[in-house]
Amino acid sequence: NTQPALHPAFLVVSVAMMRRRCVPSAVSMLLLLLLIVSCCVQHHHLLISAFTLPPPSLSRIHQPTTTCSGTVINFDQTTKRGTAKSSSLVIQLLSPSGIDEWPIISQTAVFFGAYAGLALASYPTIKLLESFSQSVVGLERWRIYMIDSTLPILMGLVYLLGGIGHFAAADSFQDIYPPMGTWGIWYLPGSAAFHVAWTGIIELFCGAGLIFSGIRDAIGSEDGEEENILINFIKPICASMLFLLTILVTPANIYMFTHGAVMGDTAPLDMSFHVIRFVVQVTFLSLLFTLARDSFFYAWGDELD
Repeated sequence: NTQPALHPAFLVVSVAMMRRRCVPSAVSMLLLLLLIVSCCVQHHHLLISAFTLPPPSLSRIHQPTTTCSGTVINFDQTTKRGTAKSSSLVIQLLSPSGIDEWPIISQTAVFFGAYAGLALASYPTIKLLESFSQSVVGLERWRIYMIDSTLPILMGLVYLLGGIGHFAAADSFQDIYPPMGTWGIWYLPGSAAFHVAWTGIIELFCGAGLIFSGIRDAIGSEDGEEENILINFIKPICASMLFLLTILVTPANIYMFTHGAVMGDTAPLDMSFHVIRFVVQVTFLSLLFTLARDSFFYAWGDELD
């Protein structure tokens, strides 16, 4: 179902590359990699359903010391915790990480540790991209093949689809919004529906802005056409906003890790998913930062010229 949506963007990128008359092999590989990552991230619930185990049986539940016959297990969508009740016992389903059973102070440390881990992993990745652009690709080719067209179009497509998902599957996104009191520090005003809506709007507009600016630079402006300063800075502005948004919505990812929250009826996620999700998020943060920084300097340099 995602292929029809991906074909136009892939075609635009291909046409842009043909206009440049040369497609470096490294750029072609990165293009393919970003396309695959984009599909996986925005439709990860489909992959999860295909590759994860069924919902946990009683073997994954804390077993009581007394026999429980005829017990009904209810699942609370707000806290993402299952509760089995009988006249003599209460059984709780734990998250795969088990962090939700830790003391609150430890959960708080995990929350801030996750952000610290993202920062520590993103910094060398950004430096690696910087070195790659200067030493391997070359700054001129890096701008032509990546910053001007390929990267904004693909990243814009990812976030545009994500923004659509915030409204098409709003309930699923609300399922992973942390409830009040999570980690002992989460008391952000506003309902889950409100936060899912405004983050979706930003993803929609900024994703569309990246696609627009990427296509515009790929096609090129006609000779003599007067340039608009604001239009030239759409790309760095949108990339910067999406970079900040990715940081701001990270608590939802942390909540999935610490409390086992899932989107909709998705089966419980094992630890390998969270490792992959962390790597993907570091990659996205690094690409968005690089896109925002480089496109700003290129736009600023063009204005000075």
